[in-house]
Amino acid sequence: MKERTSVFAGTIESYIDDELVYRPHPLFLEMEAFAKEKFIPIVTAATGAVLKSLFKSWQVNKIWELGTGIGYSTLWIALGSPNSEIITVDRNENQASILDRYALEILGEKKIPIRRISSWILDYMYANVSEWVDADVFFIDCDKVTYPELWDLISHHAKPGARILYDNVLWHGRLMDPTFQKPSDLAVRSLWDRVKKSGFEYTLFPVGDGILLAEKR
Repeated sequence: MKERTSVFAGTIESYIDDELVYRPHPLFLEMEAFAKEKFIPIVTAATGAVLKSLFKSWQVNKIWELGTGIGYSTLWIALGSPNSEIITVDRNENQASILDRYALEILGEKKIPIRRISSWILDYMYANVSEWVDADVFFIDCDKVTYPELWDLISHHAKPGARILYDNVLWHGRLMDPTFQKPSDLAVRSLWDRVKKSGFEYTLFPVGDGILLAEKR
């Protein structure tokens, strides 16, 4: 995982992850090391812990994760919501399949149902609305340029009360600097514009690179 610009002062984000976050299984550390070695972006450990806590408080039936990575966030969510069905979508089958081994070792005999789908996320979501329309929670951590379109699609079709979570909504501090004009920068700003105009209740968790939680009315 390449070095990223943090929204936190100095090296405090690294200190939080290294010293202050409890891992419910030691293999999370192995996954973090693997991601760093292979330059694969994953949520921070602190973000994972917040996700676990949120899902533990909700105890929902069906969760859709858009962007599997190596399954690091998937497993934090699964530990927080052990009775939920989890569907996770990612176009990179080789990378996403790493989840399978770690799920077996970390979740053990809990056998939390996790279904992986290998597909381009937007293509799949458009083509299979009936599969996900009844989901209770969506966790979105994929290509940032798709963020606004995924918001439009999910917020329109999801059932009332559905929760929509986005990672990287602070975008390493680039969000507040208008000189950053890459497509990903514009997309994250556009997502925020949509959320603020939606009328949905929403909350920012300023952990890691920022988690946005919105609830559909």
